[in-house]
Amino acid sequence: MRFLMTRFFWTPWLAHLLLLGLLQSVAGLARAADDPPFVDTVFDVKALTTTPLDAKVLKSTEKDGIVTEEVMYHSETDGEKRVDIFGLFACPKGGKKLPAFVWNQGGLGRTSTHFTDLGAKRGYAVLCIDLPLAGYRSTGGYQINGLELGDNPRQAPIYHAAVALLKAVSYLESRSEVDANRIGMAGSSWGGFFTTLMVGVDRRIKAGSAMFGTGNLQLGSCWSRKPDAAWSERWKTTLDPAWRLKYSKTPMAWFTGTQDACYPMPSVMSTYATAGGPKHLTLLANWDHGLTPNLDEQVFVWLDAQLKGAPAFFQFTPLIVMKKDDDLILSYGDAGNWQSRCWSFLKAEINGDTCMARLPVASVPFFISGAVTDKDTFRYSTPLTRVDSKQFGARKFRAAWDYDGASYWGDFEEEQVRGFLDPLGWNHPPVSTDAHQGKQSVALAPGKTTLPRLFFTVDVRHRFTAYVKAKFPTRIVVQLEGEFDGETVRSKTVEVEASLAWKQIELVFKPPKAQFANLSAVVTVPEGSSVLIDSVHFLPNPKP
Repeated sequence: MRFLMTRFFWTPWLAHLLLLGLLQSVAGLARAADDPPFVDTVFDVKALTTTPLDAKVLKSTEKDGIVTEEVMYHSETDGEKRVDIFGLFACPKGGKKLPAFVWNQGGLGRTSTHFTDLGAKRGYAVLCIDLPLAGYRSTGGYQINGLELGDNPRQAPIYHAAVALLKAVSYLESRSEVDANRIGMAGSSWGGFFTTLMVGVDRRIKAGSAMFGTGNLQLGSCWSRKPDAAWSERWKTTLDPAWRLKYSKTPMAWFTGTQDACYPMPSVMSTYATAGGPKHLTLLANWDHGLTPNLDEQVFVWLDAQLKGAPAFFQFTPLIVMKKDDDLILSYGDAGNWQSRCWSFLKAEINGDTCMARLPVASVPFFISGAVTDKDTFRYSTPLTRVDSKQFGARKFRAAWDYDGASYWGDFEEEQVRGFLDPLGWNHPPVSTDAHQGKQSVALAPGKTTLPRLFFTVDVRHRFTAYVKAKFPTRIVVQLEGEFDGETVRSKTVEVEASLAWKQIELVFKPPKAQFANLSAVVTVPEGSSVLIDSVHFLPNPKP
């Protein structure tokens, strides 16, 4: 589906956006040009892929119709050091000319059978390797854990990892079980980074699917939040994954949360815009480095569409807003604070190919993204679009602060704990069935407890509220605390006496302007006490 925002007209309080949609599919099995129209000054793919593989099978096992082999192959000779790569290769027993993909582990982890089994059960031949890190089963011993560039990109650890992945594709090509014309690549986090990189580097790859991970990291990331200008200029045309994509026609997809600090929205959006081939984007609002199970599945359905002839994905054009007489996500505030800004949902009315959505006439700029969820609950997103009501001549503004920065977890109900906090790995106190509202609260132990992260708009006053209860009267202390561009910032403290009846805590705080920010409530409980907390809210309140 193609979304085009073509009508934007003002009423006293609301702007109406007319989105005209045209069904359009991404062609499966799109192929890149045989020869890139540019010279890659870092990766000499022809030279790197014509060295001997010296491949061998170390061990073979069979279980439930899946054959798994421990394999080794030669990657490169770095000076006097021979670099050999250990991997797991799996496929259905007896398979021939199968579609295949390389899976790149998240966190630079060692290879395991989890994703090789998953892929083989879907009918693929799959290879997952140990990158040549120190202490791994591959040789090389490189410290591939940051954005080190050095004086020579060909000596950077990321370079040697990429060479190992070039030869991983060569290894798949060498197997009789594999159709060499249907090889893809996928990965999570660092694996998504390398997937994005290799789709630009290696024209033999016919599809890429990144579960997090992107390029344009010179714009900022958890590894380099304030990159040096000289480094940025060299990085973005050497080892950054994005810049080669404009020369590639290979289908590429990215699946990520809007709050991801490792691969922030500016980097994702710039990389998506750069890609020259068919592309897909899924944004999961208010999630960071995690996806729901159905979106995990969609990562591989994208490969099915490109490599197995499965139904093609819908494709979107960016939203275009012009002034004239399924759902949308919206986040208040100008660019920045990507990790902690709050995303709200706005419903769109669909009539045939036309969608109508209502946007607030807000006193601050905001970002929007259109989204469609299909019958399989797969999500299709448009790139972010910035909207500034003032640019359309607005004079009256709605007090459009209609979000709750704790709404995803603040009631500690089953669906919030198991559906949001646990999948993201966000710590939370033990659950109690004694609740202020609903069925659950959490129990705070003596000492300091940091509650899950809050979402907010910077430079806007917010009101933090919660309800507390104790078995016997006890005085607790509440404070908001966070990091704002590397500086620790704390609110005033509030003391309240918790007792047998639920009692409200209230605290007002204005998060300062920052590009990188996080904020949480910290509750201190005296020794020998136990306190329940429930109904946590963090509401914007721009009035003084």
